Amino acid sequence: MLKYFKKKTIICTIFTLSFVFLVGCSNFSKPTNEDKPSTESEDNVSQNPTNESGNTGGDSSSKPNTTPQTPSNSTSQGDNKTILDNIKKLAIEGKIINSEFGVKNSNLSDIEKKLGTADKTDWVASAKGNYSTFSKHNLVLGSNKGAQIFEARSFDPSLKNITLSEIKSAYGTPAHDVMSNGEEIIGYTAGNEYKLLFVFSSPTKSNNDPNLDHYSVLYPKGTVNSMANDPGREW
Repeated sequence: MLKYFKKKTIICTIFTLSFVFLVGCSNFSKPTNEDKPSTESEDNVSQNPTNESGNTGGDSSSKPNTTPQTPSNSTSQGDNKTILDNIKKLAIEGKIINSEFGVKNSNLSDIEKKLGTADKTDWVASAKGNYSTFSKHNLVLGSNKGAQIFEARSFDPSLKNITLSEIKSAYGTPAHDVMSNGEEIIGYTAGNEYKLLFVFSSPTKSNNDPNLDHYSVLYPKGTVNSMANDPGREW
C-alpha cells in the first residue's frame, strides 16, 4: 500500500513540473503588451516629424521662403529708412553713424589714443587735409594742420544696401551733385555748419541706381587756411 502511494506521488510531481515548464515556455516566447505602445509611438514620429517641434504645419514662418526677394526688399527698405533718418539727425550734430567722434570738436591725437594709430594717413590736396584710415572701425577721418577733424567718412556695411534713388527720395533734390573720377557725389546741408555728402559709383546703362559706397559729414570751416589765403572747401 505504501509502495503504491509513493509511486502515485512521484507521478503527480512529474506531471505538475511538466505543466509548469510548458506554461513558462509559452509565456517567455510571447511578447508582452508593454512593448507595443513604444513601437506605435516611433511610427507616429516618423510619419509626422513636426510633432517634436510643435504645430508647424500651419505656420508659414517656419516654411522655406520660396520668394525671398519680396520680404527681403521690404525689410531692407524699412532698415534703410531708419538708417537715413539717423544719418540726418546725427549730421546736424556733426557726427556720423556708429562713431562717437564728431567733426569740428574732435582732434586726431585724442582719437588715436582711443582707437590706436591709424592704419595709414595720406595728404589729399584736393580735399584740403590729411586723411586717416581706421579700417576696423569702417572710418576715415580728415584733419587739418592743427589735427582738428573737419570730415568724417563712414564705410559702415549697413550703408551698402542704400541706393541713389532712396537718398533722393528721403532728402529731396540735392544741393550739390557732381560727377568725378567715375563717381557721383551728392550733397545736402545739415544745419548751419555742416554738409552731408553721399558717394556712389557713376550710374550706367546697366545700373542707373547704384548703391551707396560711403558717406561723410563735412565741416567746411575746418578746411579754411587763412595763412595761405585759402577759403577752403564748400563741399
